[in-house]
Amino acid sequence: MKKPAVWFEESCIKCAMCAEEASEVIDFIETVGPQVKEGVDIAPHSEKIKRAAQFCPKDSIKHRL
Repeated sequence: MKKPAVWFEESCIKCAMCAEEASEVIDFIETVGPQVKEGVDIAPHSEKIKRAAQFCPKDSIKHRL
């Protein structure tokens, strides 16, 4: 079984909406953009991640949950 994964495509405009929707999993760094927090088990937060991906204006959040 594959591990859950979240990543951000290059089309990301660094709006930080994803970090607002899924702050338990996603950090926003102004100079870099969104990053998955290190050491966080993303599985329990899958619904928040899916919601963040749904609201992404550029459809830049990809996931395998």
